[in-house]
Amino acid sequence: MSEEVFEMLCSMDRRKVELQIVLQCAPTLAGLKTSNLLILPKDLEDKARIALRHTGLMGYRLVYDKHRVIFLVFNKNMLISYLSKEEIRGFLSGFGYHSLHFGESIRLFQKRYEAYVSSRKDFPHEIGVFLGYPLCDVRGFIDNCGEEFQISGYWKVYGDATNTQKLFQLFDDIKDDMVCKISKGYTVKQIMNEARPISMVS
Repeated sequence: MSEEVFEMLCSMDRRKVELQIVLQCAPTLAGLKTSNLLILPKDLEDKARIALRHTGLMGYRLVYDKHRVIFLVFNKNMLISYLSKEEIRGFLSGFGYHSLHFGESIRLFQKRYEAYVSSRKDFPHEIGVFLGYPLCDVRGFIDNCGEEFQISGYWKVYGDATNTQKLFQLFDDIKDDMVCKISKGYTVKQIMNEARPISMVS
């Protein structure tokens, strides 16, 4: 985040739902990522649903955690396409995901994530693929217990560090731009309507 945007952010209302959606979900809003987690105070749940309405994104509540609500905010078509890849299906089958039906898969993930939040045991490592991370990075995280990564940013990287670092920078730049728009009174829907297709770093 640039110094200019950081100073702008310091003067903004951090409880503004649109601002939190941008801060936590900018890559998904821009169409560069399948999904992001959105964590908000419980009393902002309804406002978040309203802010996401008519954006083309879905906000699926995963769990209530003390005074917070945790959503998976995702582009349904992108997430379905990613989860349908043969290597992803094979990975998920090792965690008990035997159905090819998207609704059943996301409900099982919600159940496993909720169980983890309530007990802090049995971390659902498949969260990485539900967040659209490259499978090599998800496997690397599991195999190395979260250590020995090449770089760390939006996730821990065990594969292509060079191009992923460029992607992380793109995520940051987009977030800065969206924060500026929120400061000018834009809604999430307006930001997405103005978004232009951006090529992923290859």
